[in-house]
Amino acid sequence: MADSEKAMPTTTAAATDGRESPATDAGVKAKDQWVEDHSSRAHLAAQFTAWERGLTTWQAARIYWRTVLWVIYAELAIFGYGIDGVIAGYLTGIPKFTETYGTPYSEGTVTYIISATWLSIWSGVTQITAIIGALAAGYLADLIGRKYTNLIFCLISIAAVGAQYASTRDGSMPILTAGKAINGFSIGAWIVIAPLYASEVSPLPLRGIMTAATNFIMFCGLLLFNGIMYVLAPMDTDLAYKVPLALQWIMPVFLASTIVLFPESPVWLIRFGKKERGLKAMKKLYGENSGVDLDGLVAQIEEDIEHEKRESHQTTDNRGYFEVFKKEHRKRTLIAVMAFTFVQASGNIFVLGYQSYFYQLIGYSARKSFLITVLVNVIMFIATISSWWGITVLGRRTLYVWGELITAICLFAIGGASVAGTVDAYKAVVGFIFVWAFAYQFTVGTVGFPLLLEVPALRMRARTQAVANIAMSVTQWVIGFTFPYLFNPDAANLSGKVGFIYAGLTVLGFLFSFWFLPETKNRSVAELDALFASGVAPRNFSSYVVDFDEENDNAAIVRKKD
Repeated sequence: MADSEKAMPTTTAAATDGRESPATDAGVKAKDQWVEDHSSRAHLAAQFTAWERGLTTWQAARIYWRTVLWVIYAELAIFGYGIDGVIAGYLTGIPKFTETYGTPYSEGTVTYIISATWLSIWSGVTQITAIIGALAAGYLADLIGRKYTNLIFCLISIAAVGAQYASTRDGSMPILTAGKAINGFSIGAWIVIAPLYASEVSPLPLRGIMTAATNFIMFCGLLLFNGIMYVLAPMDTDLAYKVPLALQWIMPVFLASTIVLFPESPVWLIRFGKKERGLKAMKKLYGENSGVDLDGLVAQIEEDIEHEKRESHQTTDNRGYFEVFKKEHRKRTLIAVMAFTFVQASGNIFVLGYQSYFYQLIGYSARKSFLITVLVNVIMFIATISSWWGITVLGRRTLYVWGELITAICLFAIGGASVAGTVDAYKAVVGFIFVWAFAYQFTVGTVGFPLLLEVPALRMRARTQAVANIAMSVTQWVIGFTFPYLFNPDAANLSGKVGFIYAGLTVLGFLFSFWFLPETKNRSVAELDALFASGVAPRNFSSYVVDFDEENDNAAIVRKKD
């Protein structure tokens, strides 16, 4: 029985003379008032949803400009996620770094290398601790809110980067690795908190763009890191690797020192009975005179929460993780987890993490290697911004499905050209890396975040996202640990031929997304709940519409388009 049903007053027995007693009459009036209030709230919520859906992207951006700025602020932590994900591969490409931390190597064009064992541990350790960080963040985000969860992990990151920087004194790989491991707790948490907040506070026309902005902020960190590495990498000084390590301090220090200004998620506040604080946060997020009907927004949030509880037969809002695997949520959890996980299996560890190192192994100088890397990342930056149009116009499913296919073709081409191993063949490899980079960022790399946040039920987002991040972290760890053994000159030495392996994984991602991925563009929370509950195959969601019967407890009616 839903909370609203429990709250409905019941009538007492009739008076002995056959007339209703005063108690009975009061009970009926209270019940009628509840029904009227409930109907009014449903009507108000429906009106607000219709108004919001009628806004163009540009209109929504003008009205919700404060929200856009606060979402960007919340996602700044992801800036550090982008750096952490590639720092091992990038620092390995710095001659001065490998000289300080590595061992002599006499073959080929490099003189020092980090052994495959240490490279595997160092590059993969974050994914292990990120699992714990994601679990903790999913629980804490529901327990103490998004704001203070973010603060906790910013403080952890500040200490972790301090340990990494301390390793520069004597080139200690154990200390460097320990610092990276501790930072992994924050990395796992940030990838849960930032897009979760964006999905909860963004209006419907901007929801896809703002959750996809997680990838944009992450990539901004990567692009800045690339530019600095291009300047510093060839330098024969300790600054070549000390400055990149210190860069990881920027965002956690900034966020920790300004978090007091940050408005908590109104969805979280209202969900846990803090309506007045929720209204106060809304005024900060949306503005009091912005044209946003805050009463309508509150009604929409309350209706979504109640509707979800009613659909899942929940009388309380627990914080347990097992609920994401219950029958009513299992399909949605699987889709969200797999869609997010396949993003990490699309070859990005090779292109994003080790491309500078790869260019040096095939004969390019350190400076030219980092120049090519910067150019690739500029292409990816352009693709990321372009994807906002794609997400809004083409939709999530279209971009993801065909993006997986295109990136798989590019990876097969990279592997095939690397087999030849000639100068011209390697030039072709570099060309296909550029094509892969644009296709990946325009499609799969960006759209994974909106899908992850839109597919789960509203109140399950934090926990589903934590579970998805665990699956992604395990995937990253397996790939990150095995990649150096497959790629490195002192191990299997596959070099660019690793493209075949990741092409195969990407084909699996294409098949999965083609058969199971729903289109979530322009779908409200209530509409997605109704579609998943209806039994319609997710890949066919775009062929159905959802109507709501306000006179019958706002019941959802799913029907095929005319």
